[in-house]
Amino acid sequence: MTTYTPYPKVVFAGAVEYADNTISSIGISLGRRDIYEQAQPGIANVRLWTDADTALNVNLSDSIAIQIQDSTAAYQTIYTGIISDIDITLDAYGSEGSVAIYNITAVGPLSLVNKHTTGGLGYAKEFDGTRVLNILSDVFLQDWDEVPGDLIWSSVSNIATWANWDGSNIALVNNLVADIDTPGTYELEAYTGGVTDALALVQSAAQSGRGFLFEAPDGSLHYDSYGARAAYVPMTLTADDLLAAGLRQAAQWAEIVNDVTVIYKNGQEAYAADYTSQQSYGQLAGSRSTTLENSADAETQATAFLESRAYPRTYPEELTIPLHSPTVSDATRDALIAMLVGSAVYTQQLPAVFGTTFDGFVEGMRWNLTRYTSDLTLVCSALSETYPHKVWLQIAPTVTWASYTPITEEWDDL
Repeated sequence: MTTYTPYPKVVFAGAVEYADNTISSIGISLGRRDIYEQAQPGIANVRLWTDADTALNVNLSDSIAIQIQDSTAAYQTIYTGIISDIDITLDAYGSEGSVAIYNITAVGPLSLVNKHTTGGLGYAKEFDGTRVLNILSDVFLQDWDEVPGDLIWSSVSNIATWANWDGSNIALVNNLVADIDTPGTYELEAYTGGVTDALALVQSAAQSGRGFLFEAPDGSLHYDSYGARAAYVPMTLTADDLLAAGLRQAAQWAEIVNDVTVIYKNGQEAYAADYTSQQSYGQLAGSRSTTLENSADAETQATAFLESRAYPRTYPEELTIPLHSPTVSDATRDALIAMLVGSAVYTQQLPAVFGTTFDGFVEGMRWNLTRYTSDLTLVCSALSETYPHKVWLQIAPTVTWASYTPITEEWDDL
């Protein structure tokens, strides 16, 4: 049994700190809902208290870092972004005192990508990781020749430095090359579509490569190519960690796809179908648009998409861990505080109605914090959705083991 209190702290503009009774509540959302989309900018909602005569030192576009204590009482950053909205409400005012509430909304670094355009010079045929790096480099890595030639020092803000030029955080810029997995897995066709929204283009590249572009707690951007997850060692969660109340599994007919079309270079199409699934659920068509260059890759993705969607999902999509619970070990608590979206998780202690065992990846994270409590919800996908494998229903009933190579052939090889 361990005692833990998160004592959250909010740091604005790298120096202005608020903690303790000033904080009412904090909510954070990072990542994505499933593997069929890319992450959107992370959102943080911070609710602060003060009295009507004491204004808080917060400003639009200030940086924000949200931190909580780990098991050693050291502060760890779980979110970095910039302030996008400030709403101030006078909740009470009178002779006995006053209460002013600051509702602050912050957005993560992907929001900065959304504020840029790219593609004016096009992109050559290249692999997905290289395309992602080239787009983000165009957005964030500023060169001297990109500074207007007629710009004079007196026209530049007196707080501007090369480190914060263009409003980018230094951690993102310094680590960009190291944090993007290059070259990637899938070759993408050349881009010649002209100037376009940078976020839409980089997300298209990431999704075409079956990779994942996401924000880290320190405000850096990371890209994992398709094969990266295969090497991740899962964090094991036990019944002592998981909040069983509220676990939910929702098998949905609308999610089933058993007739797949993948669109790739110049509008070409690759197909795959699961006729056993069609017999069970009806013919349910779905498509994916990609920028893939090669037909073999398109066919591979069509088959993978089919295998991950031809049958209902049978696992809880969200796992909640109350970090303040005394049953959560210090080691698990600290590992969760440091966790990135995209990490692998495993448990074999789910209630039997959920199949007991879950093996998969964290696609999104939601934090709900007060001064004394810290609830972390992991939005998950199954391992088989990223790395599909056959289920018994997909094996023809006439197949016998004798038709496979003895000794060397295994179920994983099918």
